[in-house]
Amino acid sequence: MALLLVIIGTGWSMLSTLLAIDEVSTNSQQFQINIDNSPQNDFKINPQTLIQSKIQPSKIETSDQSTSPPKNQVAEAEEDIRLFWVLNLDEWEYEEINATLILEGAHSLIYTDLTVDTKLNNVIIAINESFETNIFPTITDVFGPPPDIDKNGKIIILIFDIIDGQSSTSFVAGFFDPRHEYEDLKNSEEAEIINIDGNEGLDQLADGHFETIAHEFQHMIHFRNDINENIWLDEAASMLAEYLIGKDPFSGNNPYKPAFESNPDVSLTYWDYYGTPGLVFANYGAAYAFFLYLLEHYGGSSIIENIVKNRNNSILSVEQSLNKEGYPVEFKEVFRNWTIANYLNDISFANGSYGYKSISLEMKLDNYPYTQSSIPRTENSVPYWSTDYIMFSDRIDIPFNFEFQGDLSSDFMVTAILTNLTTSNTEVIPIEISPDEYGNFSTGVQGISADEIVLAISAYTPLDKNDHSDDNPAPSQNYWFMVNPKGIIISPGNFSFSDNRQYLRLWNIRAYDQNGVYWDDADGATYSIFTTSSNYTGISGNLTFNSEANFWEVTDIDLSTLPTGNTTYRIKYHFFNSTCSGIAFSETFEIQTNTTQSSTSTTTDVTPIPGFMLVISILTIGILIGNRKKK
Repeated sequence: MALLLVIIGTGWSMLSTLLAIDEVSTNSQQFQINIDNSPQNDFKINPQTLIQSKIQPSKIETSDQSTSPPKNQVAEAEEDIRLFWVLNLDEWEYEEINATLILEGAHSLIYTDLTVDTKLNNVIIAINESFETNIFPTITDVFGPPPDIDKNGKIIILIFDIIDGQSSTSFVAGFFDPRHEYEDLKNSEEAEIINIDGNEGLDQLADGHFETIAHEFQHMIHFRNDINENIWLDEAASMLAEYLIGKDPFSGNNPYKPAFESNPDVSLTYWDYYGTPGLVFANYGAAYAFFLYLLEHYGGSSIIENIVKNRNNSILSVEQSLNKEGYPVEFKEVFRNWTIANYLNDISFANGSYGYKSISLEMKLDNYPYTQSSIPRTENSVPYWSTDYIMFSDRIDIPFNFEFQGDLSSDFMVTAILTNLTTSNTEVIPIEISPDEYGNFSTGVQGISADEIVLAISAYTPLDKNDHSDDNPAPSQNYWFMVNPKGIIISPGNFSFSDNRQYLRLWNIRAYDQNGVYWDDADGATYSIFTTSSNYTGISGNLTFNSEANFWEVTDIDLSTLPTGNTTYRIKYHFFNSTCSGIAFSETFEIQTNTTQSSTSTTTDVTPIPGFMLVISILTIGILIGNRKKK
């Protein structure tokens, strides 16, 4: 099994890479950096890259007299020169360079193989000053101490021309290579090294942009705590490291914010390194925004430190850290509040949970005006742990009736954000989604008037189950919605069992409109079996129309997976087309182990339940009204 180790460099203009350790036998939960027995197999390189376009820095003037020269600008002793193995990112192989020690700080050793002219000389002095006074104390205070395989208490900052094979519009600004944290491993320097580009990246370094150093330093510390952390979480921490030293990744011309705003449906936890670069930028933007949200709302730097030190990965790590910090909340609810904050960005109500103190976002919306007519059945999809924002506007005087149906194999969260522009009143209402992924909402039932309604729709996974991928895009989860659907009348009909009660037949089911016209066709005619406590059994399917008998039916539904005993079940019917929708429920029944069955039905025909009419608004649950803001 390959353990992916992040060495991604971000910040100003860079390319990010991954290295993979194949078949590492050491238990990652117990692995320590300073061990005597390092893995004997070689690293294999996985060429997954992130390219960022160059950013033109502002021009600054340098002077020979601006600062005093650093120690050993020209090497004065043989020990000031050291051979380094560095990764050629174009050829994906290691090469040797001879670099000279230029400056030594309390926690740093700055080496370069480049010619040290006045410009680079001043950059090295500034890097050392920033590292010793800002980067090192800030990052270690939040994330903990770095590894120290060479036991000298210092971090090597190696400045050289990183060979990356990129075009004239992009380059690699820096990376952390975890290979150097192993003893007796080919090409390992057995030292803590941050690799920084001093050729194409020199202008930005000269402009004071040292956030790449903080970013890679966090990766180094994270590696010490958890060598196989998932990309999204490790990168989120490194992006936050940039913010903590005063370099907001969403500021200036950085691509992360606009990429995330343009792609709100990018997954937080699935990172598509084989997809388009813009989506990877959006991944970085989402990860940074999420960790900044945690920092602001869930305990400050303490929650971040707990996550980094937690040996579990991904969502489980975050949820356990939240609980440890005294927040007994599920990850999915934190995620829901975060998605609301990304759109609403308002800290004036709901204890400030729907906004940020430090940033603002303008998420891309899918707009649906509903002034003239209802919106017919519309299909869409959203990846795991991402969000679609759908706006409906301009119909304040007519009730808004919304119906949602998600793929039964998925889990969804849907939240209504309603704004009355006249009164400046905003309300946030979670919409209950049933176990068969059905939900509905009505402004008429809630007694709300709004001329802008945004539905935030997210797909999620159970805790610690298929919750992330480090190299594949998140699977898209299908759903559909309707606005102001007309109600139809459904007669749930009859059901009967086989002699051994292992199979169920549904029949004599009828659906008709309010004019009495029976449906013989539908975009969807489905059944699902639930317990009476609304637990979905996993049994569902489609009904078919019997044209001879003029009713809907299905035969031979296998009930063998249902547990026997005293559990009571019921069947949910759902019919819909492009403009109409309806739901009805059957009688309850039991499946028992003995031959004498007890049920509210018999093994023969069951008297049909009187017709049930669904107008979608009547199913809305009033207690779901959430936080309301009055201005």
